[in-house]
This record gives sequence, C-alpha cells and structure tokens, in this order.
Amino acid sequence: GTNIPASLNKKRHIGFIKKIGVYLVFIMFFISLIILGLTTDQARIKDIIISGNSSIATEDIMKVINNETNTNYLWIIPTDNILLLRRYQIKSQILDSIKKIGEVAILIHGVDKIEIVVTERESKNLWCNGIPTESKKCYFMDSTGFIFEEAPTFSNDAISKYFGLITEGEPVGQFYFKDNFKNISALFGAFKKMSFEPRYFNAQDAHEYEVYILGGGKILINDKKSFDSSLINLQALVDNQYIKVDTASLQKIKYIDLRFGNKVNFELLK
Repeated sequence: GTNIPASLNKKRHIGFIKKIGVYLVFIMFFISLIILGLTTDQARIKDIIISGNSSIATEDIMKVINNETNTNYLWIIPTDNILLLRRYQIKSQILDSIKKIGEVAILIHGVDKIEIVVTERESKNLWCNGIPTESKKCYFMDSTGFIFEEAPTFSNDAISKYFGLITEGEPVGQFYFKDNFKNISALFGAFKKMSFEPRYFNAQDAHEYEVYILGGGKILINDKKSFDSSLINLQALVDNQYIKVDTASLQKIKYIDLRFGNKVNFELLK
C-alpha cells in the first residue's frame, strides 16, 4: 500500500484543530451576541399592567410576578424580557398563590410592555365546617365547587350553604364535589324552584345527602338513581297535595325521604 508521511498526517491534524478552533470562536462570539442582546436594557420589560382585579390588591399580584421575572437563566440571563418570559410559571404561581384568581392571561404589548389579565372567582356559595346545627367557619366557593377564601361571619340565607365531605387539610384550594358539584348545585336549585326554601346542603358522605329546609325539616336523598327521577316523585306529592309548600306547612315537615325509588316516605309534625 501507499505510505502517507507522518509529517502530512500531523499537518492535517493541526489543520483540523484550527478549523474546530475557528468554529468554536465563531460559536462563542454568536452566543455572546445573543446574551448581550438578551441582557441589554432595551430588551427588558419596563411596564407591567395588571387588569381584571377588583378585590385583590395589585401589589399582591405584582409580588408573585416579580418573584418569577427576577430569576435568571444560567445565573446571567434575566427572564424579564419578551423572548424568555416564563409565561407558564407566572400563570401557575399566580393561580397557586392567590386562590381567588380563577384565570390568568398574559398579553404582549410591544417589546417592553405586558399586561396580566386576571379573572376573579365569584362568591356563588359557602362551604362551612361542621354541620348545619353546629356551623363553624365558612369559606367562599365558586360555581365549580372550588373553595378559595375564608368568608366573614354573617347569616345570609340568599347564599347557599354546603357542609360535609371535606374533613382533612386546609379547605382553601380544595374542591367540594369536584366532578359533580354542577349536579349538586342544580339539585339545591330545584328544591328552591319547588318552593321548599332549602337552607343547607349536608353531604353525610360522597353519596348520601340531606337538605335542610325552612323550619328545620330535612329532605333525604342519595345518588343511587338520578336526581331528576327523585324530583319527579317529589313533585307528584306536591301536585297531589300530600305535601304542601306554603310557609306554615313547611314548618311542619319533619323529613321527606327520597332514597327508596318510587316510594317516598315522609313524616309531618302534628
């Protein structure tokens, strides 16, 4: 075979190393330009607008945002610019830190201005510790059954009160009937439409419920069959005047038991 002189091999090796060196210098120069561009004052966000909040202080939201935008990539590249803005983390931290906020949107306005649009949860219901006859602390709950804030002490029968089910941990941040609250809320509303004047809904467990009505009587119901069929049976009793729903008659109801199919048991006080 043909012998390649050792000096030629050495020259090729040196030439290859020089090429690698040139490429590395070019890459480092390119990376330096990128870092310079990302760290320059012109690239940083200078204006953050908070909108959509009414009861939540803007300062509280800004604290969360500042915690995220004050972090750096590789210890030197700030994240408070449009290109590296940690949008997902900002949204997650706001939702985790301030439970009353239900939604967050981040809008970009130019290269140095962003708007954080928050949607506050509405206080549709109350979840209260204990049982209706021994009510303790209450918390605001939205239409999905998410508990987001401790409520002041007040007695307002216009807002529905729910009890039971949550027995461990801090109630704020938990769901009451996470996947079924829509149906539970609709059931409570149906009793209102039927003029039973329901006061409290108490979940004895995930499947057995009691609804306290005006006067202290109870409607007993469970989820073994659809709520609709139970309500049809109850409405039949009202239509046939076995049970009356005027104020005086409601005061006499001890219980109405809807847990046994088409057979409805009830007892009236004498």
